[in-house]
Amino acid sequence: MNALSKITVWRIAIVFAFLGAAGLGLREVVNSSSFQLFGDYVVSVETTERVVALTFDDGPSPWHTPKVLNELDRHHVRATFFMMGRNVERYPDIARDVLRRGHEIGNHSYSHPKLVLMSPRQVRDEIERTDKLLRDIGVSGEIHFRAPHQTKFIVLPYVLVKMGKLNVMGDVSADEWRQQPAAAMTQSILRNVRPGAIIGMHDPAGAESLLTLQSILPALIAQGYRFETVSELLRRRGKS
Repeated sequence: MNALSKITVWRIAIVFAFLGAAGLGLREVVNSSSFQLFGDYVVSVETTERVVALTFDDGPSPWHTPKVLNELDRHHVRATFFMMGRNVERYPDIARDVLRRGHEIGNHSYSHPKLVLMSPRQVRDEIERTDKLLRDIGVSGEIHFRAPHQTKFIVLPYVLVKMGKLNVMGDVSADEWRQQPAAAMTQSILRNVRPGAIIGMHDPAGAESLLTLQSILPALIAQGYRFETVSELLRRRGKS
């Protein structure tokens, strides 16, 4: 291989390395739970008070949501449930029970797709369709949104800006998708929680998630934490 060919090969290698790094960076932006290119979003709220918002995604579930609700009732904790529209459609009585027990309900899209791969019209339909279902079961006031899979890039923030909606993310997660035992999820949450945190869990995630909930509630209460809905926590923005 002559000198010119070596230079060409190195240039090609550098270009591919740059594209690979750019691709990884783009993936981090798309999937990040703590960053969005534009539009209004929240990860946590700055406050010195020991308050947190506990959130649950993907419900309602006729098998798991009632167990979560009973555990929250036991500790007098109010939470925010980001529901999928198709599940509200299937189990409206469970969704109404969440509302009846004093919890907040948010929008987690209709079918839980990766919205980053969809057109603005499709994204808007996913959100509006779910908003209507939530209104039909009695949800009033502002309905906050949480992106499924945490994926967003250009289209979703654009649609949310047009709709005047906030994307509620979070800074503490049980990461149930890793299928860890309850002890590991509990330790992770308790290690990372701080005043103003938004804790993310899933009500249809099963036994280990319920055990985690049963562990973190008394532990956080013992540490002096109080639980607020997302809307209540958001009222603290800019007040610290």
